[in-house]
Amino acid sequence: MFVTTSPWIHFYKNAVAAVAKPPTLLTLLPDDQVGWCEQFAQEGYNVVHLTYPLPEATSFADVLNDAGITMTDIGSTEAPKWGLVAYGLAAEDADKILSWLPVVAADLRVCVHFCPIAGDISPGFLIKDSGSRYLPTMFHLASSQETFHASILPLEDPANLGYALPTHAHPPITAYTYPFVSLSPPFPFSAGAPVQVSTSDPRVIDAYTRSAGNLSLTRTLEILKRCLGPHFNFEKLWNMHTYYEFSERNASKTMTTMVDTPYVNHVPTMTGGVGHDDLARFYKYHFTTVTPTDFELVTVSRTIGSDRIVDEMIFKCSHTSEIDYFLPGIPPTGKPLEIAMVGIIAFRGDKLFFEHLYWDQASVLVQLGLLDPTNLPIAGVEVSRKVLDPFGQPSNTLLKRWSESEGLSIS
Repeated sequence: MFVTTSPWIHFYKNAVAAVAKPPTLLTLLPDDQVGWCEQFAQEGYNVVHLTYPLPEATSFADVLNDAGITMTDIGSTEAPKWGLVAYGLAAEDADKILSWLPVVAADLRVCVHFCPIAGDISPGFLIKDSGSRYLPTMFHLASSQETFHASILPLEDPANLGYALPTHAHPPITAYTYPFVSLSPPFPFSAGAPVQVSTSDPRVIDAYTRSAGNLSLTRTLEILKRCLGPHFNFEKLWNMHTYYEFSERNASKTMTTMVDTPYVNHVPTMTGGVGHDDLARFYKYHFTTVTPTDFELVTVSRTIGSDRIVDEMIFKCSHTSEIDYFLPGIPPTGKPLEIAMVGIIAFRGDKLFFEHLYWDQASVLVQLGLLDPTNLPIAGVEVSRKVLDPFGQPSNTLLKRWSESEGLSIS
């Protein structure tokens, strides 16, 4: 990061080495929230930070011009495409941006607004390109911004845009609202940027704020990557990670695929680790060395999003070792196991940020004879078999009243 000629403009260089020509983001937010600049830099963007709001005696138009010079200098050597990400932007300043835009407007591709300060939509929030079509624009609003949201709603329907939208195109205007979060300061400030998470200083964040922060970041990355890039091959990155985990069984190489402060949570057993050292220890002594040699991982489905993969899997093995992450403290039984699992794998740039893994622990315990399923709504290997073959395995075998509805009308 370096300071430009203006004290109100700072630059954060793209931190992803694999991105040769990073697009630029112009961010408007206070100096005490620059963690979000670091966040976007680690996602693969050059970030020009304009301190906002400015002191009363400082001309917003003049500082905008300084930002334009910085962005032009960056674009002349790298990628000229850029996007705007603004937090708490006032309507009058949004209109000033609109009047300033002709200087650098040709390469503006996308706008994202968090909690704008306005009673309703104004022209500065809805920018059009040279063909008079709306630029892709996303709004993240507190639920208290009902009037502002209502003014946007008509434009979320492509029929009200005033021009025909091609079938392959996304609707340009999108708004999301989040319950029980602050309008001012904008709710991402309370959540904090994920890149700032520290194991030495864990933060207690309200559940609604955490939810809004996570969802709004994923949604923001979706529109930014769609309009600007960069694009990463998440499947390749995930496959490399699992290759180091299960084939090479190399904890150190596994950690190289992850961010500096990653975490893993195997939800049913709460095993894994938070932070580099904790997770490296877990991988080395309680994961890579304890997985049974006859394991098999079968992918059932895979969904790839803007910053994560959701994998539906079947994990198969013989319980020939104490599998710390599945069955901590349970000695080997020698019995076969088939486990239906779902993994949520999140990325930051081209590195894994976290893994959440879910499975039916009751099914695991039933298969090993550690839990008697009699008179309980649980099952053993049938759980994974039905995931693999939903039409070939019966439903409702645990539903004792299922026979009561046989033959009854379903209309």
